[in-house]
Amino acid sequence: MESSVHHDILPFYILKVATKASHSYALNFTKTPYRTEWVALPDVAATRAKLRVPPCRKHSDGSDFPTLPILYDPTTTSPTQQEGTLIGDSFDIAIHLNNKQSSKNGGSPPLFPPNTLALHRTFNAHVDNLFTMNGAVLAGYYMPFDPATAETTKADMARRVGVSRWEDLEIPQGSEQRKKMVAGFEAARGSGLAPWVIRRDEGPFLEGATPMYADIIIGGWLQMMRNCLPEWEELRGWHGGLWGKLHDALEEWAQVS
Repeated sequence: MESSVHHDILPFYILKVATKASHSYALNFTKTPYRTEWVALPDVAATRAKLRVPPCRKHSDGSDFPTLPILYDPTTTSPTQQEGTLIGDSFDIAIHLNNKQSSKNGGSPPLFPPNTLALHRTFNAHVDNLFTMNGAVLAGYYMPFDPATAETTKADMARRVGVSRWEDLEIPQGSEQRKKMVAGFEAARGSGLAPWVIRRDEGPFLEGATPMYADIIIGGWLQMMRNCLPEWEELRGWHGGLWGKLHDALEEWAQVS
């Protein structure tokens, strides 16, 4: 890594889109000093290669799927890296931040309450699948890309999902197909996610008044829906307003440094 990196400020590489980033939740929640390094989508693969962070996801055909975020922590050293620690997966970044926070005893609630790591990992996969199969399909076409790289980005994303043109991803607003898909998304949230909110009378989070990483997992997807989904205001009110309340409660940790 570059020697000019200030060892109290952690570089955080995230995708440059014209939206409010959600990846900063965990960093802000743990009061971690960081600076954002914006990366255009066409440059993601080159950025991971430059930082020597192997892809952690795969396309459906088995090929590498380079993604962000990446966090570089110069204050710690991993067993395989001589200087600092590089982490290239959101969940692993959260674990790293939680461990650092626990060692400092800063007084803030932990990202992961004791003995919940395996449960959080399972929940993360469940929420990813639910939103990917429903919300991402409805919202992806409306993602507000960085104008400087929009056309290249659209062509790359169309290639990734296996269509010939970006326009093929549009599900027209007001169409019967879209109405059915929105209703299916609401139903999936109602059966697959709403029951996890067990203390609704105590606060907006899954466990009531105290947030944890499970709330941030949902919150990251809600931030995407807010920025991309035309039906966002409708979604906010689903299931007694659970999702609007959770999104609003997480705004305290949504600022980007």
